[in-house]
Amino acid sequence: MEEKVPGLLLQAVPYLGQKKILKVLTPHLGVISFITQKNFESSLTAPFCLAEWVYRKGRNDLYVLLDGALCDPFSDLRSRYSSLCAAGQIAKDLLRIQMPGEACPELFTLTSAIFQKIASFDEPEMLVALFRLKWLQQEGLLHFPSENFCEGLAVFTNEERSHLEALFTSRTFSHLKTLA
Repeated sequence: MEEKVPGLLLQAVPYLGQKKILKVLTPHLGVISFITQKNFESSLTAPFCLAEWVYRKGRNDLYVLLDGALCDPFSDLRSRYSSLCAAGQIAKDLLRIQMPGEACPELFTLTSAIFQKIASFDEPEMLVALFRLKWLQQEGLLHFPSENFCEGLAVFTNEERSHLEALFTSRTFSHLKTLA
């Protein structure tokens, strides 16, 4: 039975010559793995793209990728090395923290938005920090302002604390750009 899901390609690993294993972040299934067939369209196997994935469930957690439609290649993301590195760090974090089968619509939306805007930032590392803070907040591991959070900031200068607070509470990318 075929199924379709939107997802962000985080990693493509070569497998047995012409095949690849793709690790994809989806809003309702978490990170899932697809195996491609030979001669699969290369635009869909370039990391950091948003696509609609058509697949068939197998007996295990590795699904057979049947087809896909590219929604956004995030071409601007590849324009600068620093943007590409920042996206890679976010992907690495996601692969480490996100479990298969765990719905994450907010994390999916945040990551998609960051990938769209990352090239417009002179210092894209700020978006990596934003991603990590928002993830900790979503998981219930970080509350701001709280006494414990403020105590943890004691090692920073007042200016650095102010930037972290602004980063944590920011709601728009234009506001983030003013912090750089």
